[in-house]
Amino acid sequence: MTKEQMLQLLHQDVVPALGCTEPVCVALCAAKAGTVLTGAIESITVEVNPGIYKNAMSAGIPGCTQVGIPWAAAIGAVLKNPDQGLQLLHGLTPELLANARAIVEGGHVVVQVRNEEKSIFVRCTLRSGQEEAVCITRGSHTNFVYLSHNGEVLFEKCAASAAAAGDPLVDALTEMTIAGIRQLVCSSSEEELSFLMDGVAMNEALADYSLSHPIGIGLAGVLRRPDAFSLLGGDLIHKITLAVTSAAESRLDGCPFPTMSSSGAGTKGLVVILPISETAKAIGASRLRTVQALALGHLVNRYCNAFVGKLSPMCSCVMCSSTAAAAGIAFLLGGSDQQIGHAIRNMCGTVTGMICDGGKVGCAMKVATGSFAALTAALHAVNGVALRTSDGICAETPEQCIKNMASIGVRGMKDTDTEILRLMTQCK
Repeated sequence: MTKEQMLQLLHQDVVPALGCTEPVCVALCAAKAGTVLTGAIESITVEVNPGIYKNAMSAGIPGCTQVGIPWAAAIGAVLKNPDQGLQLLHGLTPELLANARAIVEGGHVVVQVRNEEKSIFVRCTLRSGQEEAVCITRGSHTNFVYLSHNGEVLFEKCAASAAAAGDPLVDALTEMTIAGIRQLVCSSSEEELSFLMDGVAMNEALADYSLSHPIGIGLAGVLRRPDAFSLLGGDLIHKITLAVTSAAESRLDGCPFPTMSSSGAGTKGLVVILPISETAKAIGASRLRTVQALALGHLVNRYCNAFVGKLSPMCSCVMCSSTAAAAGIAFLLGGSDQQIGHAIRNMCGTVTGMICDGGKVGCAMKVATGSFAALTAALHAVNGVALRTSDGICAETPEQCIKNMASIGVRGMKDTDTEILRLMTQCK
């Protein structure tokens, strides 16, 4: 990978997103189908893979007090604005929500789980009388692969690209070592990476949202209490924990503020960005050092996610994004290539195995835990303390540690999603 390719990947990977990515994905697919439906919507059928179902089931929708796939699909179908991408839910009006409510509460939305689909898959079928519109998204949250109206195919990607939705830039990244990625980052100037500071401002604004708005179940509010401040010391750990908790709780409760995403997900973006930016402020890091640390964090996050895959049975926001934050923090603290690798190894032996049971406000506690682990993993690493290679699934190199973590999620826990979905849907 060249520096120019690295910068291109960062520009396409670090983009604003509004709302939890899985319900947004459903809304986007429905919006695309809605563009070719001419009549009033009478019914919507949504088919999704288990991962989308799990992560969209309880996540908040910006500008809406309701949650879930039926609402996301109805809102998207009424919006008909797929050109807005991951920010299509901006500025929902009372009239639009009333139209969506009539569709949902009238029982006109059917949701089906396609268990055979292992990667991102959404199929939205909209009907009006004898008219039918179908859109399919596959492989990534914004990758439309099929659109039809009354059986006439208007757009269709070839089977290979539809199934893979691969990215040659990501492929090039995964052929590198973590040390090689760090070298590319350090060859970049402050000016070339300065756009990454937009993500800091955006995600800090999201973290501050709960200062003036009641959100979620009050997780951030507790951390702002004087007794919590006293118990947690009011130090960097507390600042990181509060920032990440507040931002995640706000986002997953339907906050109308956008998030700067990373590796295709907003929560992953805030988990990478906020621990690194808070650490940079705490140690007085230069702007150049800060943007380089952010770049390293985003790239390691994408590297990890490339092996883990989208919508893993494990919490990739912690396993991938917190691990990436640990690498970025170790870099900020002056860590060598070996010490940055040891920070990743320390995370490998700490957070691997945390399950993903869907997107919801409770994820704020998971990512706060991961962020705490990231700081301590990096701190130990730069002070010469690394877990032994004989410890569990830990390995000598950071690259193998990441691959071992991914193996647990991809192969070791391949049946876990089935049980998680059973518990989520049958045991409430």
